Amino acid sequence: MPPECVVDTTVLQKANAPLKQKLREHSQFAARHRLLHNLFTGKQTLLVSKRLLHEYRTQIPEPRNENIRMLFELISDHSGRILFNWKKPWSGGDRDKAHRCRFPNEDTHVLRTAVRPSGSVIITEEGRMLSADSCIHRQFRVHIIKPW
Repeated sequence: MPPECVVDTTVLQKANAPLKQKLREHSQFAARHRLLHNLFTGKQTLLVSKRLLHEYRTQIPEPRNENIRMLFELISDHSGRILFNWKKPWSGGDRDKAHRCRFPNEDTHVLRTAVRPSGSVIITEEGRMLSADSCIHRQFRVHIIKPW
């Protein structure tokens, strides 16, 4: 099975710009679009939850390029390359572990979506989430990485 990941909304927001010219291979913008390509081709499996999907749709009301448009189509077609995951129940102990790791409280829904028995990855550009990687990995088997 391809590696499972949760993509933070900020990554998608930053990828949601018009594609007017060829992407520079080593740019951060190109890295975001390589990530989207990996999701389309099945090299990675996207984990989403109802809450995260709602956040995607409210924070990105209008796709500005074909890759973001294709991502929303991929999510809605239930093709198997998307897994809906919401670990239940999310106990107070899990919230406390995330808090002790200094994981941002407003992004707990992202972490909840990422928790899987086999482990997974959160892809983000937010420094507060990235700085919690080692502690979150020890507690939940979830790594937090940049898209590049």
